Amino acid sequence: MNTDDLLLISLGGGAANIMRTVLANATAPLRTLILDTDDAALEAVIPANGLSTTIFGTQRLNGQGTHGDCQLGASAFRDDATTIQTQIGTPRLVILLTCCGGGTAGAAPHLLEYLRNNGIATLVFAALPFTFEGDERKANARKIAINLERDADALCTIPLDTLAAGLPFNEDGTQPTAEQTFSYIAQRLGAGLTFLTSLLTHPGFLAFEAERFRDLLSKHTACLPFYFADITTTGEDRAEQALSALTTNPRFQHDGIDRLANANWLIVGVLAGSDLRLSELGTLMSGLRGYCHTLQADYLGTAHEPTRNGQLTTVALAFELPNQNAAREGDPLAPQSRSRKGSKKSAAPRLGNTTDQFMGMERTLVNGVDLDTPTYQRRGIRLAR
Repeated sequence: MNTDDLLLISLGGGAANIMRTVLANATAPLRTLILDTDDAALEAVIPANGLSTTIFGTQRLNGQGTHGDCQLGASAFRDDATTIQTQIGTPRLVILLTCCGGGTAGAAPHLLEYLRNNGIATLVFAALPFTFEGDERKANARKIAINLERDADALCTIPLDTLAAGLPFNEDGTQPTAEQTFSYIAQRLGAGLTFLTSLLTHPGFLAFEAERFRDLLSKHTACLPFYFADITTTGEDRAEQALSALTTNPRFQHDGIDRLANANWLIVGVLAGSDLRLSELGTLMSGLRGYCHTLQADYLGTAHEPTRNGQLTTVALAFELPNQNAAREGDPLAPQSRSRKGSKKSAAPRLGNTTDQFMGMERTLVNGVDLDTPTYQRRGIRLAR
């Protein structure tokens, strides 16, 4: 996979503002498409090489945004779907950022459906509103997140409160300003959004198998939940610091469960200068493998960036395969099986669909595993076409 095969898309005003910071701090060129329904939000994004911005739904919304109406966001996308699809082109992997809670994010499920039906793998970062933003935006976010599961290959839903929690107080003891907090959030999301680009454009000692990663995302019938964190450390013991910071990172704590410890796949990107030592990679990976007690596979890549001399930046993505572990209290319901890429949707009932003749009957549960769900769904196996 080369950089032309990778496309970064932001959807909505909140995502566009984050993308502006991401682009300003990027250490590698990014092929990017910024989509919104609000003229003012797009005007704030500084044009850059390889950057494309598109205002959609103008006939319906006149460039004034959706005012929080998700249905308007969905309708606006359908109005200009052909134009957007032309701009997307034919990448092999799309990384999508959207801030749920606003109306334009209502277009995200329709965008993902198009990508899936055209064989384009997707890695989705969906930011959830701050707690103080109110119940209406939180309710919108929940609805959108549920719909994203239908067609995303992998989905990270992360509350903005969680992203902001790691920001320390200022040196004078004062709380960070809103601007400082937003910049910190954008940097954290940016690390997750752009690490693949860094691994592809600045390959280090260990090249990341991006094509293999893309195929792994595509082969599962259900959306894969994932969690991520990024850590930058310095000093002689920077690898040990990174390992400690990752295994205690609050971004891997969700519903009272340590999602890093329970990861089935682990994707690790290490960005460093020419001072990177192989022993540091050994310390980091052996520690993570020992910590992740349900790990089935891990994938490591390094990027050589001279500007990072003295620093070690580690980005870790922890994936949970569908129904690999026994059901645990607080876990979300397993996503329903989806139609395969490129296939037409059928009205016929599917194996394992709860709307069948066994509906209402007691399920067969063994050690928390629902045996009435077909094996290919429980193991995340994509059936041959």
